[in-house]
Amino acid sequence: MKKIAVVGAGIWGTALALTAARAGNQVLCWAREQEVVDAINQKHVNKMFLPDIPLPDAIAATNNIAEVFDFADVVLLTASAQWTRATLKLMKPFVKDTTVIVLCAKGIEVDTGKMLSEVVDEEIPGATVAILSGPGFAIDVAQRKLASVTIACAKDGVATLLANMLGTPYFRPYTTTDMISPQVGGSVKNVIAIASGVVEGAALGDGARAALITRGFHEMAHLADALGGSLTTMMGMSGLGDLVLTASCSQSRNFSFGYEIGVQGHAKKLIEENTRTVEGIYTAKAVMQRARELNIEMPICEMVSRVLFNDMALKDAMAELMSRPYREEGF
Repeated sequence: MKKIAVVGAGIWGTALALTAARAGNQVLCWAREQEVVDAINQKHVNKMFLPDIPLPDAIAATNNIAEVFDFADVVLLTASAQWTRATLKLMKPFVKDTTVIVLCAKGIEVDTGKMLSEVVDEEIPGATVAILSGPGFAIDVAQRKLASVTIACAKDGVATLLANMLGTPYFRPYTTTDMISPQVGGSVKNVIAIASGVVEGAALGDGARAALITRGFHEMAHLADALGGSLTTMMGMSGLGDLVLTASCSQSRNFSFGYEIGVQGHAKKLIEENTRTVEGIYTAKAVMQRARELNIEMPICEMVSRVLFNDMALKDAMAELMSRPYREEGF
């Protein structure tokens, strides 16, 4: 039996722990909360984050981060994008040369505009880094509903190794050495999902939402290309696949947050009152920082950022997007 560790025992971390265990691995989860650790070890359930799904005996938990790296060389890091750097600092003293850090969060660091792999390079230079990204809600994955993901690693053979460790008849990984596109896709799709929710909430029509998702994908692909990514990867699970899911489903927190903006016409009060992790809020600002550095246009993301942070009225954002100069179709 192979061993996999999961750093972060929230709902996504627990769903991935279940997936790893069902694929025949022994799993150790690290959690900050003692009650989560005790519940997993003693009652075989994560009562705080995934209370209705029993956990197999193959899953154990600890709040001692050193034990994680004594236990396994493959570590799935599921901390949210904005907490990834702090978690890496905690991990750093225990990471070994053989450790593979698999980044499972989606987002761009808001303070720096950096992708999460770049954050790892700064905090733990020389570490082997992989990306797991794609369409799938944690609860669906936990309930064995069919899902496909992309696993990326620049180091030859690592993505295939991880796919073989995690793949099951209902969790299908595809592999790539392109580290850029899965991170861009997993991040920017959240911004586009907010915009898609806005269109739905404002009752602008299905055609408008289809057009927005299409041009949103163009922006994702444009940014990935500028950073050295591949259109082929962007057309896969971690790009187009993730966008289709997140930008068209009310189960998406980004889509549902955008829907509320569409209904109300403004975002300021919603942001002030928001208590959920809506990663697209942070990413909207960070992605525009990166776009400006690269001198590329991302008009949908720009409008989302201005609605969120510049108190721009929704009607003004729509008018500005629709009055842009006409252009030839394509990339």
